[in-house]
Amino acid sequence: MDEMKTGEVNVDARALDIREARVDTAEDRFFTDRANMDMTDRVILVVALVFGAACVCALLAHVLFV
Repeated sequence: MDEMKTGEVNVDARALDIREARVDTAEDRFFTDRANMDMTDRVILVVALVFGAACVCALLAHVLFV
C-alpha cells in the first residue's frame, strides 16, 4: 500500500514539475514580449514626435510667410 502511495506522489510531483515548467516558460515569453513592446512603443513615440514637430514647423512657416 505504501508503494502505491509513493508512486502516486511521484506522479503528482512530476505533474507539478511540468506545470511549473510551463508557467516559467509562459513568464519568460511574457517578459520578452513586454521588452519588445517597450521598444516598439519607444519607436512609435519618436516617430510621432518627429511628425508632430514637422507639422508645427509647417504651420509656423505657413503663418509667418504666407
